[in-house]
Amino acid sequence: MSGAGHHASHRLDLAAAILLVVLFVISRAALLVTSYDVNQNWEEPVFLFSATELRHDGLRNIFDHQDDLNHGGSVVLLLLAVPWVAVVGSSLVGLKGVAILWSALTMSAFLAILWRYFSPRAALLWGVLYLALSPTAARLNVTLVGSHPEALLPCAWALAAYLEWLRRDAAPLHGWTFVLGWAGGTALWVAYAAAMFIVPVLTVRLAYVRRRRTAAALAAGLLFGLWPWIYQDLWLRPHGATMWIQHLATRHPSGGTLARWYDGLGELAASFGYGDAGGAILLALCVVAWLGLAAGVIVPPWRARWELSPLAIAPLVTAPFLGFVMVANSYHPFHAVEGYYHYRFFIPLQLSLLLVLAIAIDMLAAGRGRLVLAAAAVALGLGAWTLAPLYAQGNHYDVDFERDRTRGCHVYGAAEWDRAPTPAAATARLARLAGDACREKAFGGLGWGIAGQFLETGDVTQTIATLDAIADPGLRWASCTGVAFAVERAPEATVTAGQRAAALQRILAYCRTFRPT
Repeated sequence: MSGAGHHASHRLDLAAAILLVVLFVISRAALLVTSYDVNQNWEEPVFLFSATELRHDGLRNIFDHQDDLNHGGSVVLLLLAVPWVAVVGSSLVGLKGVAILWSALTMSAFLAILWRYFSPRAALLWGVLYLALSPTAARLNVTLVGSHPEALLPCAWALAAYLEWLRRDAAPLHGWTFVLGWAGGTALWVAYAAAMFIVPVLTVRLAYVRRRRTAAALAAGLLFGLWPWIYQDLWLRPHGATMWIQHLATRHPSGGTLARWYDGLGELAASFGYGDAGGAILLALCVVAWLGLAAGVIVPPWRARWELSPLAIAPLVTAPFLGFVMVANSYHPFHAVEGYYHYRFFIPLQLSLLLVLAIAIDMLAAGRGRLVLAAAAVALGLGAWTLAPLYAQGNHYDVDFERDRTRGCHVYGAAEWDRAPTPAAATARLARLAGDACREKAFGGLGWGIAGQFLETGDVTQTIATLDAIADPGLRWASCTGVAFAVERAPEATVTAGQRAAALQRILAYCRTFRPT
């Protein structure tokens, strides 16, 4: 190809990549505004509450507004949400544009990585796959999640730092190793599921160059990336780390290893958002592609014929396997009311499989673009067929800032029960919230946390004592209503139905002694 023809082809590829990102933003925005009612989860109002609260409290208090302990997915969203709300306005639908923006940045980052380190053709094919081949991911792109999908962007930074180091044949570049460690630590803080990307990259990097300075640079970068976790869980709330250790010790799937892996395969197939057969077919294609890349790394004759260094492929081959092991051996409580939201745990694994599929098809094409074009055409056709029903399902959302904010106060109160080291600390924090309606809702959420304690221990006396320690009778009553609601309806209760009924009668009898008239 002549120089002019090469430049023309390059410009065409670049225009196609930009078009994919634009189509992604337009399609997700259309999904949001036409089908908001079926693309939401119960935690979303707390983002609106926190984004407005932080405008007054200041970002120094942002760790008081994360949706959970130990990871920072909600923190990175709130860093965008605070200025976003100031510009766009206080609307829950408007705020969800932050999720679309973050997902578009993630898509752009991986497109750039595939373009620079593999080929423009592989990048464009992956862009089509990411745009079209997961209805579940499409719905999560317009959902304020606060954990696992947010970690994909720093995962891209880490992968780029690793591949950039790999391109340099000169002396070891400790700067890129430090950046790799920093991006990896940041990704792990945002969500532990990022380990499926980060661990293979770090392992291959250290295995290839065994030098103390390399290890020191990597460790320094990791600590720098993990400092928010160190700050929030070892300094602000040291009980957070012990809570997570207890969570790992007690929350585990039942059954043997093979049973867990079989169930994990079924969940992974379903997580793509298709029916059982459709998800299984897509998963089978990804597994075949993964086996092909793995053979290219492992078998010496095949490895010798590759243009790319096997070290570039090794982490991408390892990531899906590690991700599947993590998912299959983790405890993910599924609630029907959450629907697709449950599958947020699988999104990093989906992304790694689609990366493998795109690279494998591109390598199989071996310089001939017809196979890549055919795969892209099939993916677009499937995408149109499976994503179209997600749109125009009806949107009955009415903008009501005060209603949405007070709903967020409720979720914040429930979360504060876990974040605070003691019930007294949680009560003191919630009592300082601005607005009577917000405080009342927050203490109702606190009641959910108190009920959760009872459902684990069965100790009614402790429950009543915790309620009795709330000084304000109005706020104590709000917590009572939260406790009664959760004790009566909680599906995960470990106490018997008889114990629950008897406990509810004792709690209600106590609450009637100060019920407002």
